[in-house]
Amino acid sequence: MCYYMKRNNAGGEHHEPPAEKTEYFMITRNINEYRTMLEREGLLQSAKGFQEDCGKRQVTDISYNSILSGEGTLFICKGKNFKGQYLTDALGKGATGYVADERTIAVIESEVPQEMKKNVPVLVVNDMRRAISKISAFYFDRSWDKALKIIGLTGTKGKSTTAAMIKSILDVHCGREIGFSSGIYNYDGENREKSVLTTPETIELHRILDGCVRNGCPYLVMEVSSQALKYDRTLDLDFEIGGFLNISEDHISEAEHKDMEDYFTSKLKILDHSRIACVNYDMEREYLDRVLARAGEKCRKTITFGFREGADVQGLETEELTGKIILSVRIKDEEGSYSAEKFTVNIGGGYNSYNALMAIAASRQLGVPIETIKKGLETVKVPGRMELYTIPEKSVDIIVDYAHNKMSYEALFDYVHKHYPGRRVGFVFGCVGEKAFNRRKEAGEIAEKNADFVVITELDPGKEDINKICQEVLSHIEHKEKVRIITNRDEAVEAALKTADQLGNCVVVLAGCGTGGHIKRKEGLVEFATDGERVQRYLASR
Repeated sequence: MCYYMKRNNAGGEHHEPPAEKTEYFMITRNINEYRTMLEREGLLQSAKGFQEDCGKRQVTDISYNSILSGEGTLFICKGKNFKGQYLTDALGKGATGYVADERTIAVIESEVPQEMKKNVPVLVVNDMRRAISKISAFYFDRSWDKALKIIGLTGTKGKSTTAAMIKSILDVHCGREIGFSSGIYNYDGENREKSVLTTPETIELHRILDGCVRNGCPYLVMEVSSQALKYDRTLDLDFEIGGFLNISEDHISEAEHKDMEDYFTSKLKILDHSRIACVNYDMEREYLDRVLARAGEKCRKTITFGFREGADVQGLETEELTGKIILSVRIKDEEGSYSAEKFTVNIGGGYNSYNALMAIAASRQLGVPIETIKKGLETVKVPGRMELYTIPEKSVDIIVDYAHNKMSYEALFDYVHKHYPGRRVGFVFGCVGEKAFNRRKEAGEIAEKNADFVVITELDPGKEDINKICQEVLSHIEHKEKVRIITNRDEAVEAALKTADQLGNCVVVLAGCGTGGHIKRKEGLVEFATDGERVQRYLASR
């Protein structure tokens, strides 16, 4: 548990009050207190092995990873691939008790030696995912409620870019770097780590939020995936602002969302925990009406953004320049009056106008002055988004972008055809394994329509055979003579760049691997270069 005593830290000149550095003391609760909490939350099915000394058994850590468990850990037995050996290892390291549900209890009964379980308290819960959230929030004492404003963003595309824009603005506003959680990296005010998931698992996420409080970050901006919302990773977070960027068909599979309705209603959950809703007014009407209705029911305030007449933050015109856009905006104030402003955004692509409008709308609701917003957008850098490289003597331009679904591919190619008319187009991409199966057909069709030469390669194949994934994508491309399958991504990028180098007058789109640093294969997470790094290697060696 966390108990906070605060003292001021010296701060620079900025609009936000100087951040407070938190003196941090860990205090612990015993396992009986966890039992009482779960019972109060209606999550406790039964409790076993509780002896008279249980009141003295302190929980000094919580974990569902036996490798990270130690003396005093409350170990959580979860996951469809849970093995009894995990609990055996945790108990061997001194775990003070464990949490299980009916399914994992059955595994434990058959696989964990009785002697290991003797006199060890076990809390059996009826909803493991909700229990994890409540246990984690209890352990960290919901410290984020005390000293952190959280901005959460959901949508089919644009989450990472918009989060980076808001962070850039708030960094300027606060005179320091604020907290960040995205598919790019996580940052708690002191520690920066590459991401594994768009939204971290519950305990990891809570640890980041708690770290922000300890390190004096007044804000954290985060991407909120549909999976995180569906499976209660964000159950115990209250968002100062919940942003709903857009919606289109994606992540439809047995492993994710059974249909579009499940996907959409999962995303709607962000509004149930948001004080202010920030909604794209240009969404399709069938979705917009439901988003606005939910926001009106659950949120204290709703702000809209978009290019359609009536939006509170209305885009009027976008001027596209190389590597940046100039956005004319009409902004409604609290009194209902409008002002006209121009913002220079340090990222190319007119489709990023919507991300900028969302960032402007959210920042105004946080009390950020217009001039500060302008400065933040002028200096924003988004790793892996519209990174531009060139071979000038061959008239070859290379775009590295983390586009990975239909909506983002289409926006990217609209940009390519507008800015590089008459150029031959190369396209390097892959599709993830074990989920989002609709992307294979969509990516193949987009490649057929937009590219003159294509290389299909790997992108998080997981346990699925990479060749099978690539062949499935290929089946949706009519002109197969323009396609190569090269499963090694290093070789795939090099092959596409060599083709462009030889042909000249080309633009090459490298999609899906603009950020990261790892890839999911059968053996697990593997260190992996970004496409930007691959391009730089090629340019240095040619």
